[in-house]
Amino acid sequence: MSLRKCFIIISVGLILLFIVSAINSITGNPISKFLAKRAAGDYIEDKYSDLDIEIKEVYYNFKFKTYGVNIQSKTSEDTSFTIYTDGLGNIDYDDYEHRVTNNFNTWNRLNMEIDERANQLIRGELDYVFDKVFIQFIETSKDNQDLVKLHRDMKLDISSPPLPLETYIIVFTEDVSYAKIAEVAKAIEKVLENHNIPIDTYSVRLIPLSDKPKNEEEGVSWVNSLVVNDFPKELMSEKNLPKVMEDYELKNSLEQYK
Repeated sequence: MSLRKCFIIISVGLILLFIVSAINSITGNPISKFLAKRAAGDYIEDKYSDLDIEIKEVYYNFKFKTYGVNIQSKTSEDTSFTIYTDGLGNIDYDDYEHRVTNNFNTWNRLNMEIDERANQLIRGELDYVFDKVFIQFIETSKDNQDLVKLHRDMKLDISSPPLPLETYIIVFTEDVSYAKIAEVAKAIEKVLENHNIPIDTYSVRLIPLSDKPKNEEEGVSWVNSLVVNDFPKELMSEKNLPKVMEDYELKNSLEQYK
């Protein structure tokens, strides 16, 4: 074999090695994935043998250089968690306690169901130019006490949610004023009341229509926007609502700087 052919073969081999190494650095290598899956299987039998669960996916987190093994129950939607290993198949930890025992999965699922339902109603019944529509649980405590009120695989009763709800609406409009914020908030309130969805606080942000991005890839600027945050439902019936909202937002803003 000529020296030129040897050089070509070596070069191609090095290029292929570089490509494989680059791919493995992002997706992980097959051997480590196999070790992670095998270790997770043994770990499940040892620690969670009473659960009817199965391995759904093995993935590589290139940022932390760890492997995650996603576990899902065959009978419980909310019983899903991840077992984390290193590249040699050694178990680091699992997040069962946080996601399952502490009901985070339940909280997240119900939140998504509520948001999807409310989005369909609001966007379907109102003709504003919406940027975002959020309906979600209010986090009233920082020590997971809210999650204790939930129970695994509970069904959503949107007319009687297990936790208080808030709505956050972002609208593009030519009229950026507290009068317009009040109008949008009242329209949202009416739609949700008609469908027996109780809301505890309303947040509405208006952005000039001229600031609406030309395509979805562009970011949305809030520089010229106007907002009222966490406006309580008890004040929604006030007569001069725009003025009440303006005063409420001013008071909140001043308290943040104290």
